[in-house]
Amino acid sequence: MKILERLQGTGTVTAPDGNELQAKYDIQITQDEPESKPGVPSMAGSKHISGLVWSPSDPYFVPGHFRQTMTLEMEDGRKFKFFHRDIDGSIGLNKWLG
Repeated sequence: MKILERLQGTGTVTAPDGNELQAKYDIQITQDEPESKPGVPSMAGSKHISGLVWSPSDPYFVPGHFRQTMTLEMEDGRKFKFFHRDIDGSIGLNKWLG
């Protein structure tokens, strides 16, 4: 697996009820590297997003929104929908919004 980007910073999370709050993120975008065979054109592998999203000001942010779909807008303006996979703040991607 190849790391394409590592994104760290403070962004805005929009919860299902429409409330917005500042949250920290530490995200990696990776891509599978499929085996290449001689004479066969290589294909791009699947991309994956993993990492953590948490709120330093709200200790109940992760447990209070566990498994709820939320939107993160990062410092560079990119957005995606995610959910917390576990109580530690690990995320799963629902949809990349751009």
